[in-house]
Amino acid sequence: MNHVYSLFPKMLGQVSVERLAGILQETGYDCVDLVVRDGFWVTPGGIKQEAASFVRSMQRSGIRVEFATTAFTPETLTADSSPLDILADLGVTGFRMGYFSYTDSIGLAVQLDKARGQMEKMAELCSARGMKAVYQVHHGYSQLIQHSFSALAVVKGLPPEHVGIMLDPGNQYHEGREHFGKAVSTLGEYWAGIGVKDVVMKLDPNNKHSPGKGWSAAWSPCHEGVINWHEIGKSVRQYHRPILFNVQPFYYPQDLALHTAAMKEELAYIHSAFGEANGSHEQA
Repeated sequence: MNHVYSLFPKMLGQVSVERLAGILQETGYDCVDLVVRDGFWVTPGGIKQEAASFVRSMQRSGIRVEFATTAFTPETLTADSSPLDILADLGVTGFRMGYFSYTDSIGLAVQLDKARGQMEKMAELCSARGMKAVYQVHHGYSQLIQHSFSALAVVKGLPPEHVGIMLDPGNQYHEGREHFGKAVSTLGEYWAGIGVKDVVMKLDPNNKHSPGKGWSAAWSPCHEGVINWHEIGKSVRQYHRPILFNVQPFYYPQDLALHTAAMKEELAYIHSAFGEANGSHEQA
């Protein structure tokens, strides 16, 4: 089964759209996220004109734009759904939505119930446009959704063609892991994608007496990090439907040459680990 490899170009926001297209071609990507974020090529305030310009520029270089990285929430889209109309008209079929925040002054179950209600609204918005909202599991104490069980709680019973979950082994490594195969099995039809990034563990001997004993996790290319992507590939190959691999290279932000060289090596490594060494892709 072939899958979709779309790059989240977070560390490339300083380059022009034309240079971005060139980097994608050089590193082997044929699909890129439409990032809606201040400081990037498409901003929330300028989405109508900028999104169309970005997509046209990518298409001229043979790069597909089918997935967006956004901060859209059910509340913001209920107030103004025009951003979804703009993306849908441009052929974007799915998007990474904004996060639900956690607060320790309110019971977790109460917060999950509220988020479930919000996801129902999101499903309705996406259904009207033939789109899919994807929620990414993320680390951080302020994050409500950090593992597959809490993710399932906010989407269960909703149409999986319009809402789904992106697991993220790199993010989840920061606060304790869960077995990827079991996480996928837990989510079932709601599993929509993988955030592809990795970490390395670093030890600072000067902090060995701190609560963390001097250990910290830092982002790294997948071919250098601690995550077993071959094991993840075994789970991927059990599912006979296209999955979004949202590759998120957060390493070497100050060195463009080193960053792009690692991107190319990383993509080849992931293809190999997932049993797709030929690098063939399938549209979302």
